[in-house]
Amino acid sequence: MSETAQRNGGGKPFRSILEPHFEFIRELRQRRKTWRQITELLLTEKNIRVTVFAPYLFYRRKLKRAAKSNWENAGNDSRLPPARPDVTASRPQSRPSPLAKPVPFKQPDISTIKKDQFT
Repeated sequence: MSETAQRNGGGKPFRSILEPHFEFIRELRQRRKTWRQITELLLTEKNIRVTVFAPYLFYRRKLKRAAKSNWENAGNDSRLPPARPDVTASRPQSRPSPLAKPVPFKQPDISTIKKDQFT
């Protein structure tokens, strides 16, 4: 690889401009402000010009990521329960359900069939 094409480990990770103002947006949402009002308040109070959808998408993504347990956020705490507990070990061995007894085949009686129904 030439010097110009050589990679230097990537650049700075992307951070939203709204990241430092998450608590401000959360407080406004708790006060039942609309996303349009939040956008206007971000412009007037924080001097941040964004579209109406930007705070909504940022807030939704931030809450979704906060709800997920992440290996970086969880640390190395052995007191935490496992992500997927082994329920098969605690459940007693169940028996397979018995199948219904097969009904023997009975050939229909042709003399009882009314042939004029089919013409």
